[in-house]
Amino acid sequence: MVGNGEYEDQNSSNASSFWECREYHRTVKRVDAAYKLCNELCLMIQERAELEKAYSSNLKKWSSRWLSFLDSGLEYGSGSSPWKGLCKEAEAISNAHQNVRNILIDDIQTGVKQWQKEHFHKSSLPPQTLKETKQFEQDFELAQKQWSKRLKKVHTTKRSIIKLARQNVHFKFRFGMLRVTQVVLLSSLRKHKKN
Repeated sequence: MVGNGEYEDQNSSNASSFWECREYHRTVKRVDAAYKLCNELCLMIQERAELEKAYSSNLKKWSSRWLSFLDSGLEYGSGSSPWKGLCKEAEAISNAHQNVRNILIDDIQTGVKQWQKEHFHKSSLPPQTLKETKQFEQDFELAQKQWSKRLKKVHTTKRSIIKLARQNVHFKFRFGMLRVTQVVLLSSLRKHKKN
């Protein structure tokens, strides 16, 4: 499923924060997901409308079949009235389902398609992406440009500090070793002078 919030929540604990530099892509992808969801919603409405139409058509066929059987003259009298009532009810239900189908197609599906057309625009160049997605990416890049530069400086400085700290530890170790060596050399020099 494209817009499953539970799925996003599970993955967001492992992913970087939206506020981090260049981590806005998941948010921008929601625009593409919304476009696909509109297509899927239209398809779902179309399938439901076809089901309503088929049910309506089958009820009409059923009703006309049994009304024609009743008109053949085999049933008369007290049994024909409930028989006709069932057939008329089936026709009324058929009309209601036909109205539902018309509302689904004419009002709801048309409205969703119109909304989608107003809010999403495809680019004319071959990798047909949504113009809104591209615009959001450009806007985020522009908004994060200064932050990105500063963050790069922070990372460079951090690497330099770590390198200098390692060198400091190394030099302290070397200095300690030199002191030990100096003490050993001085003590051996004193021994040689005494001898």
